[in-house]
Amino acid sequence: MLLKEITKPVTVDTSKVKLSGEMTYKAIEKSIQTAFPEHEVKVETTPDLDVGEFNMGAEFDIDDKKIIIYPTFSSKAKSITWTDGGINTFRTLLADVIKHEQLHKSQYSKRDYIDTSVGIDNRDINYEYMSRPDEIEAYAMNIADELVRKAGKDGAIDLLRMANKTAQFKDEMGNLLSPDLFAYMAMWDFNSKHPVMKRLLKRIYQFINKQ
Repeated sequence: MLLKEITKPVTVDTSKVKLSGEMTYKAIEKSIQTAFPEHEVKVETTPDLDVGEFNMGAEFDIDDKKIIIYPTFSSKAKSITWTDGGINTFRTLLADVIKHEQLHKSQYSKRDYIDTSVGIDNRDINYEYMSRPDEIEAYAMNIADELVRKAGKDGAIDLLRMANKTAQFKDEMGNLLSPDLFAYMAMWDFNSKHPVMKRLLKRIYQFINKQ
């Protein structure tokens, strides 16, 4: 399979997001918005998260040509008390989602903001979406970042060579080394020979080598 050059990822500095002590969700929203005025920030809450837990999402609005960031917290509280580990994790998640959506913005800009990316696995809407070349490339970038953070560039290449096993590896805290790699592998039955997985793994390799 011949692949064109990868879309150049951007560098995202989330250290400028001020987080410390106990903060209300509104204060966190304001801190992110101040650090990234070019994006829109909308805090969401859910009962599915316990007090002190958080998640992160984002989307690229093709009509308004802007990125919307969705920090998500527990609806069982209105504030969170930060630990050093929590701050690091939050900033990493924030950087990952911004980079992901910024890559989509770059992909769209090359096509005059016309959505022409079509999935190669059409068994249902989720498979079609995750098998789109745009999504494969964006997630490949995220997976490359996850592996390099855990093992360095050379170690990431070694982990990629045994991707089926790597997808199931966990760190000392019991967290998956690469949640995104696991998600793709699980969807396609850990079959690294499937066309979607072959494309994903080649893209991951390209992104690792660019670091």
